Amino acid sequence: MQKVAIIIPCYNESKRLKYKNFQQLFLYSDLDIFFANDGSNDNTIEVINEIIYKHQERCYLIDFSHNSGKASTIYKSIININSSGKYDFIGYFDADFSTPADEIIRMVNELNKKKCDFLIGSRILLLNSGIKRKFYRHIIGRTIITLINFKFRLGIYDTQCGSKLFSREIIFKAFDRPFFTSWLFDVEIFIRLKKQNLLVKGVEMPLYNWRDVDGSKLGFKTGFKILKEIYLLFRKY
Repeated sequence: MQKVAIIIPCYNESKRLKYKNFQQLFLYSDLDIFFANDGSNDNTIEVINEIIYKHQERCYLIDFSHNSGKASTIYKSIININSSGKYDFIGYFDADFSTPADEIIRMVNELNKKKCDFLIGSRILLLNSGIKRKFYRHIIGRTIITLINFKFRLGIYDTQCGSKLFSREIIFKAFDRPFFTSWLFDVEIFIRLKKQNLLVKGVEMPLYNWRDVDGSKLGFKTGFKILKEIYLLFRKY
């Protein structure tokens, strides 16, 4: 069995962090959870510590005192955890659990079935699937990947789904330096891997269930910031 660590980046998530979302994960003995607090100014730390208290042997806190954004928090957390050499795979999932616990477990189980170096969740709306996504967010997502593929030809349906797992080897290649972007750091990961001919080592796995959760920070105004970041990616890569 693969030893896996998952990172839950948290910024002011006290209202959305619920213990019931995590219960199922603690049944999986080869899975550890790291809450990465990104300088929250509410009582997120207290909520995290309550969860950790119940599972101290499997649950940990990485506390960053200053808010630096999701991209930076994930980058620093992955580098920190990977340096221990303890885990075969390290991944990250959103704190709102838009990807539910049973889907996270299914992804971890897939690592033991497929010979891949990274596995990413994909929100493909198939017949009878439980993908529940707001229409405007779907349009923003499809616009992003269309523009990205115009230049980079990644061949990935869903670069932005917040459900990803990477092997130690891939981490050394894709997380070798900080990201230039905030909203599109996932895309940067795949661009770096493609430039090293490593996309062939990954698998995109359609999720059975995924849902938009209230409180998301993505909206139409964010679209303008994303367009600027697409331009930045075109310049940097």
